[in-house]
Amino acid sequence: MDSSEAGTILIVDDNPRNLGLLSDTLTGSGFEVAAAVDGLRAIRLAKEGMPDLILLDVKMDGIDGFETCRRLKSDPTTSAIPVIFMTASTDLSSDRVKGLNLGAVDYLAKPFLDEELLARVRVHTKLRKLTKSLAAQVDERLAAESALQRLTHELERRVAERTAQLERALEGLTQAQAQMATVIRAAQAVSGEVVLDDLLDRLMRLTLEHAGAQKCVLVLSRESGLVIEASIARDQDAVRLGLSTPLQPDADLAVCVVEEVARTRESVFHWDTSREARLAGAPYLEGKPPKSILALAMICQGELIGVLYIEGDATPEPLFAAQLETLGLLASQAAIAVKNALLYAHLAEMTSALRRSNERLETEVARQTEELRRTNERLHLELTERARAEEARAALQAEIIQAQDARLAELSTPLIPITDHIMVMPLIGTIDSPRAQQALEAALNGVQANRAQVVIIDVTGVTVLDSAVASTLMSTAAALRLLGARTVITGIRAELAQTLIDLGVDLSAVVTRGTLKSGISYALKQAGAGAQRL
Repeated sequence: MDSSEAGTILIVDDNPRNLGLLSDTLTGSGFEVAAAVDGLRAIRLAKEGMPDLILLDVKMDGIDGFETCRRLKSDPTTSAIPVIFMTASTDLSSDRVKGLNLGAVDYLAKPFLDEELLARVRVHTKLRKLTKSLAAQVDERLAAESALQRLTHELERRVAERTAQLERALEGLTQAQAQMATVIRAAQAVSGEVVLDDLLDRLMRLTLEHAGAQKCVLVLSRESGLVIEASIARDQDAVRLGLSTPLQPDADLAVCVVEEVARTRESVFHWDTSREARLAGAPYLEGKPPKSILALAMICQGELIGVLYIEGDATPEPLFAAQLETLGLLASQAAIAVKNALLYAHLAEMTSALRRSNERLETEVARQTEELRRTNERLHLELTERARAEEARAALQAEIIQAQDARLAELSTPLIPITDHIMVMPLIGTIDSPRAQQALEAALNGVQANRAQVVIIDVTGVTVLDSAVASTLMSTAAALRLLGARTVITGIRAELAQTLIDLGVDLSAVVTRGTLKSGISYALKQAGAGAQRL
Protein backbone atom coordinates (compact mmCIF):
# COMPACT_ATOMS: atom_id res chain seq x y z
CA MET A 1 0.00 0.00 0.00
CA ASP A 2 1.30 3.48 -0.84
CA SER A 3 2.26 5.34 2.37
CA SER A 4 0.71 8.53 0.99
CA GLU A 5 -2.64 6.69 0.72
CA ALA A 6 -2.29 4.88 4.11
CA GLY A 7 -1.33 8.02 6.02
CA THR A 8 1.27 9.32 8.45
CA ILE A 9 1.35 8.06 12.05
CA LEU A 10 3.16 9.80 14.91
CA ILE A 11 4.15 7.29 17.66
CA VAL A 12 4.89 8.76 21.11
CA ASP A 13 6.45 6.37 23.67
CA ASP A 14 9.44 6.73 26.02
CA ASN A 15 10.28 3.02 25.58
CA PRO A 16 12.61 2.54 22.55
CA ARG A 17 11.65 -1.12 22.24
CA ASN A 18 7.93 -0.29 22.01
CA LEU A 19 8.73 2.42 19.44
CA GLY A 20 10.63 -0.06 17.31
CA LEU A 21 7.89 -2.72 17.40
CA LEU A 22 5.10 -0.26 16.60
CA SER A 23 7.13 1.37 13.85
CA ASP A 24 7.88 -1.96 12.18
CA THR A 25 4.25 -3.06 12.34
CA LEU A 26 2.91 0.18 10.85
CA THR A 27 5.64 0.57 8.25
CA GLY A 28 5.09 -2.98 7.10
CA SER A 29 1.42 -2.15 6.50
CA GLY A 30 2.24 0.85 4.30
CA PHE A 31 2.06 3.67 6.84
CA GLU A 32 4.60 6.48 7.08
CA VAL A 33 5.89 6.70 10.66
CA ALA A 34 7.36 9.48 12.83
CA ALA A 35 8.52 8.83 16.42
CA ALA A 36 8.90 10.86 19.63
CA VAL A 37 10.20 9.72 23.03
CA ASP A 38 8.55 12.47 25.10
CA GLY A 39 5.53 14.77 25.06
CA LEU A 40 7.30 18.02 24.19
CA ARG A 41 8.95 16.52 21.11
CA ALA A 42 5.64 14.96 20.13
CA ILE A 43 3.93 18.39 20.21
CA ARG A 44 6.69 19.91 18.04
CA LEU A 45 6.57 17.07 15.48
CA ALA A 46 2.77 17.28 15.33
CA LYS A 47 2.91 20.99 14.45
CA GLU A 48 5.64 20.46 11.85
CA GLY A 49 4.38 17.29 10.16
CA MET A 50 0.61 17.38 10.78
CA PRO A 51 0.25 13.55 10.95
CA ASP A 52 -3.02 11.80 10.20
CA LEU A 53 -3.02 10.00 13.63
CA ILE A 54 -1.10 10.08 16.92
CA LEU A 55 -0.47 6.90 19.00
CA LEU A 56 0.22 8.33 22.46
CA ASP A 57 1.55 6.40 25.50
CA VAL A 58 -0.04 7.47 28.80
CA LYS A 59 2.92 6.89 31.14
CA MET A 60 6.04 8.88 30.10
CA ASP A 61 8.81 10.82 31.77
CA GLY A 62 8.32 14.57 31.84
CA ILE A 63 4.80 15.50 30.78
CA ASP A 64 2.63 12.41 30.54
CA GLY A 65 0.31 11.42 27.72
CA PHE A 66 -2.74 13.14 29.24
CA GLU A 67 -0.95 16.52 29.47
CA THR A 68 0.45 16.05 25.98
CA CYS A 69 -3.06 15.39 24.65
CA ARG A 70 -4.46 18.39 26.49
CA ARG A 71 -1.85 20.69 24.92
CA LEU A 72 -2.42 19.25 21.43
CA LYS A 73 -6.18 19.73 21.69
CA SER A 74 -5.87 23.28 23.04
CA ASP A 75 -3.78 24.35 20.02
CA PRO A 76 -6.00 25.14 16.94
CA THR A 77 -3.18 23.92 14.68
CA THR A 78 -3.20 20.38 16.06
CA SER A 79 -6.61 20.09 17.71
CA ALA A 80 -8.14 18.17 14.77
CA ILE A 81 -5.48 15.39 14.74
CA PRO A 82 -7.05 12.19 16.18
CA VAL A 83 -5.25 10.67 19.23
CA ILE A 84 -5.31 7.00 20.35
CA PHE A 85 -4.02 6.40 23.88
CA MET A 86 -1.87 3.32 24.72
CA THR A 87 -1.45 2.16 28.32
CA ALA A 88 -0.41 -0.80 30.40
CA SER A 89 -2.27 0.56 33.46
CA THR A 90 -4.51 -1.73 35.41
CA ASP A 91 -7.04 1.06 36.03
CA LEU A 92 -8.33 1.07 32.43
CA SER A 93 -11.79 2.45 33.14
CA SER A 94 -10.52 5.58 34.87
CA ASP A 95 -7.77 6.20 32.29
CA ARG A 96 -10.15 5.59 29.39
CA VAL A 97 -12.70 8.14 30.66
CA LYS A 98 -9.98 10.70 31.33
CA GLY A 99 -8.48 10.20 27.88
CA LEU A 100 -11.78 10.46 26.07
CA ASN A 101 -12.64 13.59 28.01
CA LEU A 102 -9.38 15.15 26.84
CA GLY A 103 -10.40 14.52 23.18
CA ALA A 104 -8.90 11.10 22.37
CA VAL A 105 -10.76 9.01 19.79
CA ASP A 106 -9.77 5.54 21.02
CA TYR A 107 -7.92 3.60 23.72
CA LEU A 108 -5.59 0.56 23.41
CA ALA A 109 -4.60 -1.58 26.40
CA LYS A 110 -1.14 -3.11 26.36
CA PRO A 111 -0.35 -5.74 25.33
CA PHE A 112 -2.46 -5.64 22.12
CA LEU A 113 -2.49 -7.66 18.94
CA ASP A 114 -1.02 -6.21 15.75
CA GLU A 115 -4.27 -6.92 13.90
CA GLU A 116 -6.24 -4.92 16.46
CA LEU A 117 -3.76 -2.03 16.27
CA LEU A 118 -3.83 -1.94 12.47
CA ALA A 119 -7.62 -2.21 12.33
CA ARG A 120 -8.09 0.74 14.67
CA VAL A 121 -5.39 2.82 12.98
CA ARG A 122 -6.90 2.21 9.55
CA VAL A 123 -10.38 3.18 10.74
CA HIS A 124 -9.23 6.45 12.31
CA THR A 125 -6.85 7.47 9.49
CA LYS A 126 -9.64 6.84 6.99
CA LEU A 127 -12.02 8.93 9.10
CA ARG A 128 -9.34 11.64 9.25
CA LYS A 129 -8.96 11.69 5.47
CA LEU A 130 -12.71 11.75 4.96
CA THR A 131 -13.04 14.61 7.43
CA LYS A 132 -10.34 16.62 5.65
CA SER A 133 -11.90 15.89 2.26
CA LEU A 134 -15.33 16.97 3.50
CA ALA A 135 -13.87 20.18 4.95
CA ALA A 136 -12.18 20.93 1.61
CA GLN A 137 -15.45 20.33 -0.25
CA VAL A 138 -17.28 22.65 2.16
CA ASP A 139 -14.64 25.34 1.60
CA GLU A 140 -14.96 24.91 -2.18
CA ARG A 141 -18.74 25.07 -1.95
CA LEU A 142 -18.59 28.25 0.13
CA ALA A 143 -16.10 29.80 -2.30
CA ALA A 144 -18.32 28.86 -5.26
CA GLU A 145 -21.41 30.30 -3.57
CA SER A 146 -19.53 33.49 -2.79
CA ALA A 147 -18.35 33.79 -6.40
CA LEU A 148 -21.89 33.10 -7.65
CA GLN A 149 -23.26 35.78 -5.35
CA ARG A 150 -20.71 38.28 -6.62
CA LEU A 151 -21.56 37.41 -10.23
CA THR A 152 -25.27 37.76 -9.47
CA HIS A 153 -24.75 41.20 -7.94
CA GLU A 154 -22.62 42.25 -10.92
CA LEU A 155 -25.26 41.05 -13.37
CA GLU A 156 -27.99 42.90 -11.49
CA ARG A 157 -25.87 46.05 -11.51
CA ARG A 158 -25.22 45.79 -15.24
CA VAL A 159 -28.88 45.16 -16.01
CA ALA A 160 -29.84 48.19 -13.90
CA GLU A 161 -27.27 50.36 -15.67
CA ARG A 162 -28.40 49.16 -19.10
CA THR A 163 -32.03 49.77 -18.22
CA ALA A 164 -31.20 53.29 -17.06
CA GLN A 165 -29.29 53.92 -20.29
CA LEU A 166 -32.23 52.71 -22.36
CA GLU A 167 -34.63 54.91 -20.41
CA ARG A 168 -32.39 57.94 -20.96
CA ALA A 169 -32.05 57.07 -24.64
CA LEU A 170 -35.81 56.71 -24.96
CA GLU A 171 -36.33 60.06 -23.26
CA GLY A 172 -33.80 61.70 -25.59
CA LEU A 173 -35.43 60.05 -28.61
CA THR A 174 -38.85 61.28 -27.55
CA GLN A 175 -37.57 64.83 -27.17
CA ALA A 176 -35.73 64.62 -30.48
CA GLN A 177 -38.86 63.37 -32.26
CA ALA A 178 -40.94 66.22 -30.87
CA GLN A 179 -38.31 68.78 -31.79
CA MET A 180 -37.85 67.25 -35.26
CA ALA A 181 -41.57 67.45 -35.97
CA THR A 182 -41.69 71.08 -34.79
CA VAL A 183 -38.68 72.14 -36.85
CA ILE A 184 -39.97 70.32 -39.94
CA ARG A 185 -43.27 72.19 -39.66
CA ALA A 186 -41.31 75.42 -39.28
CA ALA A 187 -39.14 74.58 -42.30
CA GLN A 188 -42.23 73.87 -44.39
CA ALA A 189 -43.72 77.19 -43.31
CA VAL A 190 -40.51 78.99 -44.31
CA SER A 191 -40.41 77.26 -47.68
CA GLY A 192 -43.85 78.69 -48.48
CA GLU A 193 -42.62 82.30 -48.40
CA VAL A 194 -41.36 83.84 -51.65
CA VAL A 195 -41.11 87.52 -50.62
CA LEU A 196 -37.60 88.01 -49.19
CA ASP A 197 -38.51 90.33 -46.31
CA ASP A 198 -41.45 88.16 -45.23
CA LEU A 199 -39.26 85.06 -45.46
CA LEU A 200 -36.45 86.56 -43.39
CA ASP A 201 -38.87 87.88 -40.76
CA ARG A 202 -40.41 84.42 -40.26
CA LEU A 203 -37.03 82.62 -40.42
CA MET A 204 -35.43 84.81 -37.75
CA ARG A 205 -38.38 84.53 -35.38
CA LEU A 206 -38.62 80.72 -35.75
CA THR A 207 -34.86 80.27 -35.25
CA LEU A 208 -34.82 82.44 -32.12
CA GLU A 209 -37.77 80.51 -30.68
CA HIS A 210 -36.72 76.94 -31.45
CA ALA A 211 -33.02 77.40 -30.64
CA GLY A 212 -33.76 79.14 -27.33
CA ALA A 213 -31.16 81.75 -28.28
CA GLN A 214 -30.46 85.31 -27.15
CA LYS A 215 -29.64 86.61 -30.61
CA CYS A 216 -29.83 85.46 -34.25
CA VAL A 217 -28.11 87.08 -37.23
CA LEU A 218 -28.43 86.18 -40.92
CA VAL A 219 -25.31 86.79 -43.01
CA LEU A 220 -25.79 86.39 -46.77
CA SER A 221 -23.14 85.75 -49.39
CA ARG A 222 -23.33 88.46 -52.04
CA GLU A 223 -21.12 89.21 -55.03
CA SER A 224 -19.49 91.96 -52.95
CA GLY A 225 -18.81 89.58 -50.05
CA LEU A 226 -20.54 88.70 -46.77
CA VAL A 227 -23.27 91.11 -45.67
CA ILE A 228 -25.46 91.22 -42.56
CA GLU A 229 -29.01 91.06 -43.94
CA ALA A 230 -31.22 90.57 -40.86
CA SER A 231 -30.99 90.22 -37.06
CA ILE A 232 -33.18 89.74 -34.03
CA ALA A 233 -32.49 89.66 -30.27
CA ARG A 234 -34.48 88.25 -27.37
CA ASP A 235 -35.17 91.78 -26.05
CA GLN A 236 -36.35 93.09 -29.45
CA ASP A 237 -39.94 93.00 -30.67
CA ALA A 238 -39.19 93.30 -34.40
CA VAL A 239 -36.73 91.76 -36.83
CA ARG A 240 -34.25 94.20 -38.34
CA LEU A 241 -34.51 93.66 -42.10
CA GLY A 242 -32.81 95.00 -45.22
CA LEU A 243 -29.58 95.87 -43.41
CA SER A 244 -27.19 94.87 -46.22
CA THR A 245 -24.28 95.84 -43.97
CA PRO A 246 -20.85 94.50 -45.02
CA LEU A 247 -19.38 92.15 -42.42
CA GLN A 248 -16.66 94.14 -40.65
CA PRO A 249 -14.27 93.11 -37.80
CA ASP A 250 -16.18 95.38 -35.38
CA ALA A 251 -19.59 93.82 -36.14
CA ASP A 252 -21.81 92.87 -33.20
CA LEU A 253 -21.12 89.12 -33.48
CA ALA A 254 -18.19 86.67 -33.50
CA VAL A 255 -16.89 87.55 -36.98
CA CYS A 256 -14.15 84.88 -36.91
CA VAL A 257 -16.75 82.11 -36.45
CA VAL A 258 -18.87 83.34 -39.39
CA GLU A 259 -15.81 83.66 -41.63
CA GLU A 260 -14.71 80.12 -40.70
CA VAL A 261 -18.10 78.68 -41.69
CA ALA A 262 -18.12 80.68 -44.96
CA ARG A 263 -14.60 79.45 -45.75
CA THR A 264 -15.09 75.75 -44.86
CA ARG A 265 -18.83 75.55 -45.64
CA GLU A 266 -19.15 73.46 -42.49
CA SER A 267 -21.38 74.32 -39.53
CA VAL A 268 -19.62 75.14 -36.24
CA PHE A 269 -20.88 74.80 -32.66
CA HIS A 270 -19.07 76.25 -29.61
CA TRP A 271 -21.11 75.32 -26.54
CA ASP A 272 -18.86 77.40 -24.25
CA THR A 273 -16.61 80.07 -25.82
CA SER A 274 -14.49 80.30 -22.66
CA ARG A 275 -13.27 76.74 -23.37
CA GLU A 276 -12.09 77.57 -26.93
CA ALA A 277 -8.49 78.80 -27.03
CA ARG A 278 -8.79 79.94 -30.67
CA LEU A 279 -11.58 82.37 -29.70
CA ALA A 280 -9.55 83.98 -26.91
CA GLY A 281 -8.51 86.94 -29.09
CA ALA A 282 -11.90 87.64 -30.68
CA PRO A 283 -12.68 91.38 -30.04
CA TYR A 284 -16.43 90.72 -29.78
CA LEU A 285 -15.99 88.17 -26.95
CA GLU A 286 -13.51 90.15 -24.83
CA GLY A 287 -14.91 91.21 -21.46
CA LYS A 288 -18.20 89.35 -22.00
CA PRO A 289 -19.61 86.31 -20.19
CA PRO A 290 -19.08 82.90 -21.86
CA LYS A 291 -21.43 82.31 -24.74
CA SER A 292 -22.79 79.44 -26.79
CA ILE A 293 -22.44 80.01 -30.55
CA LEU A 294 -23.93 77.91 -33.35
CA ALA A 295 -23.13 79.00 -36.91
CA LEU A 296 -25.01 76.99 -39.55
CA ALA A 297 -23.82 76.88 -43.16
CA MET A 298 -26.73 77.55 -45.55
CA ILE A 299 -25.87 75.48 -48.65
CA CYS A 300 -28.09 75.00 -51.70
CA GLN A 301 -26.90 72.85 -54.62
CA GLY A 302 -23.28 73.30 -53.55
CA GLU A 303 -23.58 77.10 -53.35
CA LEU A 304 -23.06 79.03 -50.10
CA ILE A 305 -26.21 81.12 -49.62
CA GLY A 306 -25.22 82.46 -46.21
CA VAL A 307 -24.56 81.75 -42.54
CA LEU A 308 -27.26 81.52 -39.84
CA TYR A 309 -25.58 82.79 -36.65
CA ILE A 310 -27.23 81.74 -33.34
CA GLU A 311 -25.92 83.00 -30.01
CA GLY A 312 -26.97 82.28 -26.42
CA ASP A 313 -25.63 81.88 -22.93
CA ALA A 314 -22.99 79.17 -22.42
CA THR A 315 -24.68 75.79 -21.99
CA PRO A 316 -23.64 73.33 -19.23
CA GLU A 317 -23.24 70.60 -21.85
CA PRO A 318 -23.26 70.30 -25.67
CA LEU A 319 -26.50 69.93 -27.62
CA PHE A 320 -27.65 66.45 -28.61
CA ALA A 321 -26.80 65.34 -32.11
CA ALA A 322 -30.54 65.21 -32.89
CA GLN A 323 -30.94 68.89 -31.89
CA LEU A 324 -28.06 69.92 -34.14
CA GLU A 325 -29.51 67.80 -36.93
CA THR A 326 -32.93 69.46 -36.71
CA LEU A 327 -31.44 72.96 -36.66
CA GLY A 328 -29.26 71.97 -39.60
CA LEU A 329 -32.39 70.83 -41.44
CA LEU A 330 -33.98 74.22 -40.77
CA ALA A 331 -30.87 75.94 -42.15
CA SER A 332 -30.90 73.76 -45.28
CA GLN A 333 -34.56 74.51 -45.91
CA ALA A 334 -33.92 78.19 -45.25
CA ALA A 335 -31.08 78.18 -47.80
CA ILE A 336 -33.45 76.86 -50.48
CA ALA A 337 -36.16 79.34 -49.52
CA VAL A 338 -33.75 82.32 -49.48
CA LYS A 339 -32.34 81.37 -52.87
CA ASN A 340 -35.86 81.07 -54.27
CA ALA A 341 -36.83 84.41 -52.73
CA LEU A 342 -33.76 86.07 -54.28
CA LEU A 343 -34.69 84.57 -57.64
CA TYR A 344 -38.23 85.79 -57.16
CA ALA A 345 -37.01 89.28 -56.30
CA HIS A 346 -34.75 89.24 -59.33
CA LEU A 347 -37.63 88.13 -61.54
CA ALA A 348 -39.84 90.80 -60.01
CA GLU A 349 -37.23 93.44 -60.84
CA MET A 350 -37.00 92.12 -64.38
CA THR A 351 -40.78 92.11 -64.70
CA SER A 352 -40.91 95.71 -63.49
CA ALA A 353 -38.23 96.72 -65.96
CA LEU A 354 -40.17 95.03 -68.75
CA ARG A 355 -43.31 96.84 -67.72
CA ARG A 356 -41.57 100.17 -67.87
CA SER A 357 -40.11 99.26 -71.23
CA ASN A 358 -43.58 98.38 -72.52
CA GLU A 359 -44.92 101.68 -71.34
CA ARG A 360 -42.22 103.47 -73.31
CA LEU A 361 -42.87 101.28 -76.30
CA GLU A 362 -46.58 102.12 -76.24
CA THR A 363 -45.77 105.82 -76.70
CA GLU A 364 -43.45 105.07 -79.62
CA VAL A 365 -45.39 102.17 -81.23
CA ALA A 366 -45.44 103.74 -84.65
CA ARG A 367 -41.74 104.57 -84.72
CA GLN A 368 -40.34 101.47 -82.98
CA THR A 369 -42.56 98.59 -84.15
CA GLU A 370 -39.60 96.43 -85.06
CA GLU A 371 -37.88 97.14 -81.74
CA LEU A 372 -41.10 96.19 -79.90
CA ARG A 373 -41.16 92.84 -81.69
CA ARG A 374 -37.61 92.05 -80.65
CA THR A 375 -38.38 93.14 -77.10
CA ASN A 376 -41.43 90.86 -77.00
CA GLU A 377 -39.27 87.94 -78.10
CA ARG A 378 -36.84 88.63 -75.27
CA LEU A 379 -39.77 88.85 -72.87
CA HIS A 380 -41.06 85.46 -74.03
CA LEU A 381 -37.65 83.87 -73.44
CA GLU A 382 -37.35 85.42 -70.00
CA LEU A 383 -40.85 84.28 -69.01
CA THR A 384 -40.03 80.77 -70.21
CA GLU A 385 -36.93 80.80 -68.06
CA ARG A 386 -38.99 82.01 -65.15
CA ALA A 387 -41.48 79.16 -65.65
CA ARG A 388 -38.63 76.65 -65.75
CA ALA A 389 -37.22 78.12 -62.57
CA GLU A 390 -40.61 77.85 -60.89
CA GLU A 391 -40.97 74.23 -62.03
CA ALA A 392 -37.49 73.40 -60.73
CA ARG A 393 -38.28 75.04 -57.39
CA ALA A 394 -41.57 73.15 -57.10
CA ALA A 395 -39.90 69.83 -57.97
CA LEU A 396 -37.11 70.42 -55.47
CA GLN A 397 -39.61 71.38 -52.78
CA ALA A 398 -41.69 68.24 -53.46
CA GLU A 399 -38.54 66.09 -53.23
CA ILE A 400 -37.58 67.64 -49.88
CA ILE A 401 -41.10 67.18 -48.47
CA GLN A 402 -41.08 63.53 -49.62
CA ALA A 403 -37.73 62.96 -47.88
CA GLN A 404 -39.05 64.64 -44.74
CA ASP A 405 -42.16 62.42 -44.78
CA ALA A 406 -39.97 59.32 -45.12
CA ARG A 407 -37.82 60.48 -42.22
CA LEU A 408 -40.90 61.07 -40.04
CA ALA A 409 -42.20 57.59 -40.91
CA GLU A 410 -38.89 56.06 -39.83
CA LEU A 411 -38.86 58.00 -36.55
CA SER A 412 -42.51 57.12 -35.79
CA THR A 413 -41.70 53.39 -35.48
CA PRO A 414 -38.13 53.09 -34.21
CA LEU A 415 -36.77 49.58 -33.56
CA ILE A 416 -33.97 49.61 -30.98
CA PRO A 417 -31.78 46.51 -30.39
CA ILE A 418 -30.74 46.19 -26.71
CA THR A 419 -29.04 42.78 -26.99
CA ASP A 420 -28.33 40.32 -29.81
CA HIS A 421 -31.76 38.72 -29.22
CA ILE A 422 -33.97 41.50 -27.81
CA MET A 423 -35.39 44.55 -29.61
CA VAL A 424 -37.58 47.39 -28.28
CA MET A 425 -40.13 49.35 -30.35
CA PRO A 426 -41.36 52.43 -28.39
CA LEU A 427 -44.65 53.81 -29.78
CA ILE A 428 -45.55 57.41 -28.92
CA GLY A 429 -48.59 59.58 -29.57
CA THR A 430 -51.68 58.64 -31.55
CA ILE A 431 -51.50 55.29 -33.37
CA ASP A 432 -53.61 55.22 -36.56
CA SER A 433 -53.92 52.39 -39.09
CA PRO A 434 -51.07 53.49 -41.42
CA ARG A 435 -48.68 53.93 -38.50
CA ALA A 436 -49.71 50.54 -37.02
CA GLN A 437 -49.01 48.94 -40.41
CA GLN A 438 -45.57 50.64 -40.41
CA ALA A 439 -44.94 49.18 -36.94
CA LEU A 440 -45.86 45.68 -38.23
CA GLU A 441 -43.50 45.97 -41.20
CA ALA A 442 -40.67 47.44 -39.08
CA ALA A 443 -40.99 44.69 -36.46
CA LEU A 444 -41.04 41.87 -39.05
CA ASN A 445 -38.09 43.30 -40.96
CA GLY A 446 -36.13 43.90 -37.73
CA VAL A 447 -36.71 40.36 -36.41
CA GLN A 448 -35.83 38.78 -39.74
CA ALA A 449 -32.66 40.89 -40.11
CA ASN A 450 -31.42 40.51 -36.51
CA ARG A 451 -32.90 37.06 -35.66
CA ALA A 452 -34.33 38.51 -32.48
CA GLN A 453 -36.04 36.19 -29.99
CA VAL A 454 -38.08 38.80 -28.10
CA VAL A 455 -39.68 42.05 -29.37
CA ILE A 456 -40.88 44.53 -26.72
CA ILE A 457 -43.62 46.90 -27.95
CA ASP A 458 -43.74 49.77 -25.44
CA VAL A 459 -47.04 51.72 -25.57
CA THR A 460 -46.28 53.98 -22.57
CA GLY A 461 -46.50 57.07 -24.78
CA VAL A 462 -49.55 55.95 -26.82
CA THR A 463 -52.57 58.23 -26.29
CA VAL A 464 -55.23 56.91 -28.69
CA LEU A 465 -55.79 53.70 -30.66
CA ASP A 466 -58.85 52.14 -32.34
CA SER A 467 -60.01 48.59 -33.02
CA ALA A 468 -58.28 48.39 -36.39
CA VAL A 469 -54.96 49.44 -34.80
CA ALA A 470 -55.41 46.97 -31.92
CA SER A 471 -56.11 44.21 -34.44
CA THR A 472 -52.93 45.15 -36.34
CA LEU A 473 -50.92 44.94 -33.10
CA MET A 474 -52.30 41.46 -32.46
CA SER A 475 -51.48 40.52 -36.04
CA THR A 476 -47.96 41.82 -35.43
CA ALA A 477 -47.63 39.50 -32.41
CA ALA A 478 -48.93 36.53 -34.42
CA ALA A 479 -46.59 37.27 -37.33
CA LEU A 480 -43.62 37.59 -34.96
CA ARG A 481 -44.56 34.26 -33.37
CA LEU A 482 -44.43 32.65 -36.84
CA LEU A 483 -40.88 34.01 -37.18
CA GLY A 484 -39.94 32.41 -33.84
CA ALA A 485 -40.00 35.62 -31.73
CA ARG A 486 -42.00 36.32 -28.58
CA THR A 487 -43.93 39.60 -28.26
CA VAL A 488 -44.05 41.55 -24.98
CA ILE A 489 -46.33 44.61 -24.72
CA THR A 490 -45.35 47.03 -21.94
CA GLY A 491 -46.63 50.31 -20.55
CA ILE A 492 -50.40 49.65 -20.87
CA ARG A 493 -52.01 52.36 -18.72
CA ALA A 494 -55.41 52.08 -17.10
CA GLU A 495 -57.26 54.15 -19.70
CA LEU A 496 -55.54 52.27 -22.57
CA ALA A 497 -56.40 48.92 -20.95
CA GLN A 498 -60.05 50.02 -20.64
CA THR A 499 -60.04 50.94 -24.34
CA LEU A 500 -58.68 47.50 -25.28
CA ILE A 501 -61.35 45.82 -23.14
CA ASP A 502 -64.11 47.96 -24.68
CA LEU A 503 -62.83 47.02 -28.15
CA GLY A 504 -62.90 43.32 -27.20
CA VAL A 505 -59.18 42.78 -27.90
CA ASP A 506 -57.90 39.35 -26.76
CA LEU A 507 -54.46 39.76 -25.12
CA SER A 508 -54.15 36.15 -23.96
CA ALA A 509 -51.77 35.30 -26.81
CA VAL A 510 -49.18 37.92 -25.81
CA VAL A 511 -47.14 38.70 -22.71
CA THR A 512 -47.89 42.06 -21.04
CA ARG A 513 -45.86 43.94 -18.44
CA GLY A 514 -46.64 47.17 -16.64
CA THR A 515 -43.32 48.92 -17.31
CA LEU A 516 -40.55 48.83 -19.90
CA LYS A 517 -38.10 47.86 -17.15
CA SER A 518 -40.10 44.78 -16.16
CA GLY A 519 -40.55 43.89 -19.82
CA ILE A 520 -36.80 44.04 -20.40
CA SER A 521 -36.22 41.88 -17.31
CA TYR A 522 -38.69 39.29 -18.62
CA ALA A 523 -37.10 39.42 -22.09
CA LEU A 524 -33.62 38.89 -20.64
CA LYS A 525 -34.81 35.78 -18.82
CA GLN A 526 -36.56 34.42 -21.91
CA ALA A 527 -33.60 35.18 -24.17
CA GLY A 528 -31.27 33.47 -21.69
CA ALA A 529 -33.51 30.38 -21.48
CA GLY A 530 -33.70 30.24 -25.26
CA ALA A 531 -29.91 30.39 -25.53
CA GLN A 532 -29.55 27.46 -23.10
CA ARG A 533 -31.97 25.31 -25.11
CA LEU A 534 -30.00 26.01 -28.24
